Amino acid sequence: MSAPLLVQAGPDAERAGTVGPVIASLPVSFAPADGGPDVVALAGTAGWTAAATEAVRSGVRGVVVVDPVAEDPAALAAAAAGAGTAVVLDQTWASNPILAESQVAVRTAIADALADAVLLDSVAWGVPGTDPEVLLTRHLGTVLAVGVELKDLRVIQRNSNGYTVIGSLPGGAPAALQGITTSSLPATATVSVLTSTGRADITLPDASAGWPAEVRSVTAAGAATFPTTYESAHRHSWRRLRAAVDSGAPEADLERFAALTELVGQLHDSPRSPRSPRSPQQPH
Repeated sequence: MSAPLLVQAGPDAERAGTVGPVIASLPVSFAPADGGPDVVALAGTAGWTAAATEAVRSGVRGVVVVDPVAEDPAALAAAAAGAGTAVVLDQTWASNPILAESQVAVRTAIADALADAVLLDSVAWGVPGTDPEVLLTRHLGTVLAVGVELKDLRVIQRNSNGYTVIGSLPGGAPAALQGITTSSLPATATVSVLTSTGRADITLPDASAGWPAEVRSVTAAGAATFPTTYESAHRHSWRRLRAAVDSGAPEADLERFAALTELVGQLHDSPRSPRSPRSPQQPH
C-alpha cells in the first residue's frame, strides 16, 4: 500500500475548503506535512493560477485549488503537464461526486433530457455577503459540469444580492440562470431541464456538507430517483487527486475550467438588456 501523501495548506485554503477535516477522513491517502509537502492546497482567490504554477515548479506531486475564481489556466496547465503534476479544482458544486463521469446512469438521464430540452432553469443560492461574481462562477461551473452547453449568454440583472443571466442551448431552447444570496436557505444549486414529456432535476448541496445530491428524472415511461452518494464535493476532490497522483493520469479540470473562464469573459463583454427587470425574488 502506498504511503500517505503529505499535505500543506495555507489558512485561506483551510477556511475555504476545510482541508484538515477532509484529509483526516482519508488517513490512508493523506497526512499533514511537517516538512516538505507532496501536495499543496491553495485558496482559489485572485492570483491562484500564479500561486499554483509556483507550487508546481517547486516539485510537488499534486495541487488542490479550493473554490477558484475565473482566471485563465493556460500557463498553469502547461507547467503541470511538463512537470507531471496533478492539479484538481475543488469547486463548490461542480465537484460533487454525483456529476462524476463514472455516474453513467445520471449522465445518461441528463443527456437524454438535454436532447429534448424545451427550457433550462437553474438557481444558485449563496450565503449573504457572497460576491455575485464568485457565485456566478460557481454557478456556471456547475451547469457546465452537468453537461450543459450554453451560448449567447447575457446578464439582464445584477446587484449586490444576485443576478439573472439568460441564454440558450445549442438546439435553441432558452436557458435562465438566477443567483440569489439569502440566509433562508443553505448554499445550494439546482439545475432543471424541462422536456416535451418530462424533466430532469439536480439539487446539489454545499461542498462542505455530507448531504447527498438529489437527481430525479421524469419521462414518458415514468419517474426515477437515482441512488444517493453520501460524500461531500471537498472529499471527492481529494480522492480524485490521490487517484491522479497514483495513476499518473492527469485530470481534465484545467481544460474544463478554461471553458468556464471563457464564458465568464463573454458575460463581461456582452451588453445588458435595455429593459430593467425586477430583482431576483427571495424564496418564500
